[in-house]
Amino acid sequence: MKKLILFAGLALTTLSCNKVKTGDVTFWQATGSGTGITVVSLDGISSNITSEYTSTPSCGSAGCAVFNDLEEGTYSYSASDGTNNWAGTVTVIEGCNRVELY
Repeated sequence: MKKLILFAGLALTTLSCNKVKTGDVTFWQATGSGTGITVVSLDGISSNITSEYTSTPSCGSAGCAVFNDLEEGTYSYSASDGTNNWAGTVTVIEGCNRVELY
């Protein structure tokens, strides 16, 4: 009986060590920094910024370009509002990550 409990505890510990960490990225723009809708592409997936903010918005806010459940790591992005263009990388860590385009 003791070996079975110990084995079950060991199996649970092993499973929790292999958890893949993920994070979310929210791209946003300050008031007056863009012209219309900004299309953001992150590793081939697109999302739109449709609102501007006077201060840093919360992760996942409406009108932001939001990318959820990304594995931790560095990703390339590009963005355009038809007049302005942005490009760079973002390093995703577990939790909320925000990138301002200006």
